[in-house]
Amino acid sequence: MGLSAGLYNDTGRVFLFIMTLGVLVLVVASLIRWIGHISVIGRVGHTIGVVEEATRKSLKTMSEHPLFDCGRLDGEAQGQPLSAERPGYVQHCDANTLQTLAEENDLKVSVLGRPGTYATPVRPLMMVEGSFDEDVGKALLDCFVLGEQRAYDSDPRFGFIVLGEIADKAVSPGINDPGTAIIVIDTVTRLLLEWQDERKSGENDRVLVAPLVPRDVLVDFYRPLARDGAGIIEVVSRVLKSLETVAATKPTFAAAAREMAQDVVARAEAAMTAESDLRGFEGCGGVGWSQGLA
Repeated sequence: MGLSAGLYNDTGRVFLFIMTLGVLVLVVASLIRWIGHISVIGRVGHTIGVVEEATRKSLKTMSEHPLFDCGRLDGEAQGQPLSAERPGYVQHCDANTLQTLAEENDLKVSVLGRPGTYATPVRPLMMVEGSFDEDVGKALLDCFVLGEQRAYDSDPRFGFIVLGEIADKAVSPGINDPGTAIIVIDTVTRLLLEWQDERKSGENDRVLVAPLVPRDVLVDFYRPLARDGAGIIEVVSRVLKSLETVAATKPTFAAAAREMAQDVVARAEAAMTAESDLRGFEGCGGVGWSQGLA
């Protein structure tokens, strides 16, 4: 309307035209970037990368704060059990507040519900040694955050589970994409080589936490592939090479990796019918290094 009313001179009209053209360019450029972003989100490779990065951050957190800066729980936990009132996945544990409550009430707390644990009213979150009242018990339970789903932040096992689900889906008959499964196996191998064992006890000496069990971590990822990819020689070979690498470079995983490799070989031998596929085990060392437990 300003142009029709003659409010702009020739210079103003040129300036207005340039500004309008600039805005249009910015809008189109933003739209193209957004379309590119949306197209990448749906790709399996992008999903694998996102999960890998989230798992790597969780591993870094675990290495920087092993056992959540608490003492190491060896053997059976002692004391009175405390359980959540409703079921849910443990997403966070406030170890510092647990330490403070334990000091104030002369208690010793053994945490059973690490992040990732599915807590129920019949599965204790912790065992508490010492005398405490109902209010203190409630305060101790409030140190745990429960949710309907697991979270990556302090739960590296969750990342391995998600990667295992991606690889397992890739080898399903409906998709039949062993290449994606191999990419995921290589991703998990990299992550396991970055694993730092939880050996260092922290300043929260009145709170005890059990370290993650190596066998559980390997089972989370490799067992679904051992079961559903047993008939695919390419996948089985890469799984065995991955386990061999982990066993050779991570002493705490060595026994569990060999045990898992034996299971992979047994399942593959039962599933494969072609002699050429069975002979393929010799090329990847499947029946060699996995026989002895270290």
